[in-house]
Amino acid sequence: MLLQGSRVSLRTLFCTSTNQLSHFPALSKSTSLVCLTEKGSTMAAMRAFWNSPVGPKTTHFWGPVANWGFVAAGLADMSKPPELISGNMTGAMCVYSALFMRFAWMVQPRNYLLLACHAANETVQLYQFNRWYNGPAGPGHQPEAAKEA
Repeated sequence: MLLQGSRVSLRTLFCTSTNQLSHFPALSKSTSLVCLTEKGSTMAAMRAFWNSPVGPKTTHFWGPVANWGFVAAGLADMSKPPELISGNMTGAMCVYSALFMRFAWMVQPRNYLLLACHAANETVQLYQFNRWYNGPAGPGHQPEAAKEA
């Protein structure tokens, strides 16, 4: 429940009573600060997330959620032998995730969920690419006879 004013900001979500403002002198001087009760701040935070430009009503939310499937698939493939890894596909996934990490950083509003998803995917795919490169089917593989000589 709003106690004063009608604007909800990030500062609002951290203020639960006017008594706590004495700990934050810079905030106590603000005239647009709105304080909420404990129950109201949770609801206001959920409402703010629901209606935000990167909330669940937008593709800025559901796109990254769906992209976590790439990370899950890469993690599941870690138990498979390196001979089954496609170097071309893994390389393409590395480039894809690197490009979309930059996109997530540059788009307004910044999409941290998409950035985290593609950073995780880049890590997983680089590991898989390393497994393929040094595996028996990769160009970095050295036969046993070459290692002994």
